[in-house]
Amino acid sequence: MSTNVCTFVGRLTANPEITLLPNGKERVRFSIAVDRNYKREDGTRPCDFIPVTIWGAAYVKKTNMGKGDKVCVSGRVEIYEFTSNEGTKKQGFTLNCSGIELVQKKMSEKDKAANQAAAAQEQGTLSEGDDDLPF
Repeated sequence: MSTNVCTFVGRLTANPEITLLPNGKERVRFSIAVDRNYKREDGTRPCDFIPVTIWGAAYVKKTNMGKGDKVCVSGRVEIYEFTSNEGTKKQGFTLNCSGIELVQKKMSEKDKAANQAAAAQEQGTLSEGDDDLPF
């Protein structure tokens, strides 16, 4: 028995491209950036870019996924051959996605500022009444 099941968690490198094919099916394509679990000597973390293909766009449309959002994708890796512009045969791959979950929306600068202000206000509220705590 052989198995071809992969799961990746990473951030979308661009907004998903939705294409309506002549047969009526929707195809979604995007890639995700997946960090490796180690750092180089200079402190940078290497990153792999995984191309993803989804057949059907309902979930992507419903969640309004976009560049920078963190997703968890699972499916099978498919390897294909193509001929480059120079005439040489090459191989590529894509994750044929059977499951996707939006893990985290990318926060805008406005949202980050609002969260920081709320956290600072909450911290100030907690520190005012510390003397009344029973522990």
